Amino acid sequence: MDNQSFPTDYPPNPAPSWTPEKQREFLEALARCGSVKASAAYVGMSREGAYRLRRREEGRAFDRAWDAALIHARDLFADTLLDKGLCGWDETVWYHGEEVGERTRFSPGLLLAALARLDAKADGIDIAGEAAREAAADFDVMVEAIGEGDDCAEMLARQDEAARARRTFVSGRSRSGPSDEELFARLEMCQERERIARTPPEDIDTSDLDPCKAEEWDDLQWARAERSGMMDEPDFWEKVAPEGLDDDSDEDNDDDARDWPDPDSRPFH
Repeated sequence: MDNQSFPTDYPPNPAPSWTPEKQREFLEALARCGSVKASAAYVGMSREGAYRLRRREEGRAFDRAWDAALIHARDLFADTLLDKGLCGWDETVWYHGEEVGERTRFSPGLLLAALARLDAKADGIDIAGEAAREAAADFDVMVEAIGEGDDCAEMLARQDEAARARRTFVSGRSRSGPSDEELFARLEMCQERERIARTPPEDIDTSDLDPCKAEEWDDLQWARAERSGMMDEPDFWEKVAPEGLDDDSDEDNDDDARDWPDPDSRPFH
């Protein structure tokens, strides 16, 4: 009885393997969408399996091409951000639960994010490694080789050598341009300006705006003063500059004017 077999006693199906063809399809999908989970599902594999293959010694080419694929995906996203930042996007306008029209919305934040990405790429200081950028240039050839089962050893060595040369070049020049903190500060400034512009004038908080201390205001405080209508009040500028103009300035200007000859009296040569 114990040795009796049953029709359902079949060995379990072997787990699917990362064939060279599946690796190629995964990498191409990753370059299109930037999502590891979606790309793995596209080829019928798991995200965890993709990471395991990436950590293996035989997965060195797969690992390098993975980073290159993400560079291409980020470039696509940067193009999308730049397009939306420059051209805006259509947004449906609803009023009392009814669609009443469309409007084009713009976001300075999106534009700044795209420009920051493009600046970093131009300076060669984005988050990808130098070897990954070399692989991104060879991406199509490299992916085809991986799909054919090639370990790409020579290609990896050439990319590593080019990466070392790039690092030497970059370290020998000074990097200019805004820091990450400066870029984020600009982004926050643009977003706050946009928020102030959307706020009705009567809802602008002016409790901290003392015209007598206007010389200490920052740009956003001036923006709130302008949006709220405070700058249109009759006595606003008198409070900003209580001393007014220097009474002697006009006399000084008149004296200076008298020192200059009449332009109409100059002789022609």
